[in-house]
Amino acid sequence: MKVLVVLSHLMTKDGILEVESEARAKFAIDKFSSTEYDYLITIGWAYRDDCSKAIADVVKQYILEKSFIEESSIKALTQSRDTVGDAFYCLDWLYNTKITELHIVTSDYHVNRTSIIFNSIFNNSIPIQVFGVITDASMESSIAQHEQQSLEAFYQTFMGVDFSFKNQIFDAIAEKHPFYNGKIYTKILVNE
Repeated sequence: MKVLVVLSHLMTKDGILEVESEARAKFAIDKFSSTEYDYLITIGWAYRDDCSKAIADVVKQYILEKSFIEESSIKALTQSRDTVGDAFYCLDWLYNTKITELHIVTSDYHVNRTSIIFNSIFNNSIPIQVFGVITDASMESSIAQHEQQSLEAFYQTFMGVDFSFKNQIFDAIAEKHPFYNGKIYTKILVNE
């Protein structure tokens, strides 16, 4: 099974995709329409206090409206709060499937970190390819610095974790990651 994942970025309070999210969704439509994939995964939670919609659902709706991709081919995963969660919840959903290849769409400045995180979470068990949509942000030093800091935080969070055990990955996220352990947002539960 070959799967395409489109990572979300931002949307307005009215549930309209901002520039990067829209560019990623358009790229995913083109990629899915020109390659044989079994599923297209949209991902991201209802992160805005002023909007109850999960961005995964908004991206899915955008793709349905702008393409001929069938709804049965698109799965929206709405638990993820960041790239680490994106990788974990994809792994969780795909865990007992015969996945052969995973392709991911993100922004150009985010390709390296996305590749490291997804390859780690999936324990380098399948071929993973990350595509980066061209952005103006790739030239900003603050973005590069944020990517590096986030990567260092990823290594800290998963220090000593055996990625061949899904429960160890979940425990590290639930205990050490501030987006999931209750420090910033609500603590995640095992069967969320």
